[in-house]
Amino acid sequence: MRTGIRRAVIVGAVCALTGGAFAAAPVQAAGAAGIRVDSVVVNGGKPVVVGTHAVVKFPVAVTATHASGVYQINAPLFSPSYAVVYTDLGQMLDCADTKPTTTCTGAYTVDPIKVFTQSSAPAGTWKVHLHVDAWDATYENQDKYTFKLLRAARLTVDAAPEPVKKGRTITVKGALTRADWATDEYVGFSGQKVSLQFRKSGSSTCTTVRTVTSGSGGAVTGTTTAGSDGYYRFAFAGTGTTAAVSASGDFVDVRQPRAADVSGIRGPAG
Repeated sequence: MRTGIRRAVIVGAVCALTGGAFAAAPVQAAGAAGIRVDSVVVNGGKPVVVGTHAVVKFPVAVTATHASGVYQINAPLFSPSYAVVYTDLGQMLDCADTKPTTTCTGAYTVDPIKVFTQSSAPAGTWKVHLHVDAWDATYENQDKYTFKLLRAARLTVDAAPEPVKKGRTITVKGALTRADWATDEYVGFSGQKVSLQFRKSGSSTCTTVRTVTSGSGGAVTGTTTAGSDGYYRFAFAGTGTTAAVSASGDFVDVRQPRAADVSGIRGPAG
């Protein structure tokens, strides 16, 4: 097995909502050097989601085929704003000693404090630039493989009143925020469509009650009619630069209204 020799360089609940995945690429035709890249899988097929402070680690796996075998792959990751991230051990992936098909893997680390120091511009679609070396001294360069590196989002929820009588109005409030890599804080994300969802107690299915738009500071508000005990939450489907997120459900106890008190009625005096 062979690993890179250069040091790493870095520049620059139930019914949960899930974001889009970056699936393994289909088998490709061999390049001019006879090297075929069979698949590129970043982070297990899921977007890489980065917040404001937490360090994010994720894997990349590249499978390639050549008659003589592939002995090394260089796979730096590039953002739309030209930030670049190399593997933790250097620029090279660690390749299995098999042929003609070889799978090479590497671990990558993104520290938002170090990588994204001036803006949130790097969020979006990133490219995997491949330099594949075969044992017969031929090589292949490709940069058509992509994945998503997204700004993390947060979503809160508070449903009131609690408890509430059946048939009364429930008001659900919250806020949608997302990571701002320039300030290292979460800021309001306005103008976004957010779903108000309900999950009946004892069920695993969320139903969208209505869709609202986030306002100033990312504030979201929705109303509905109390029908039965259950959990209310907001869910955001994400954008091309911001990850999907859903709030934890806020339970509301719905009580049957009392029957009107009936005063005793006396019969005629005898």
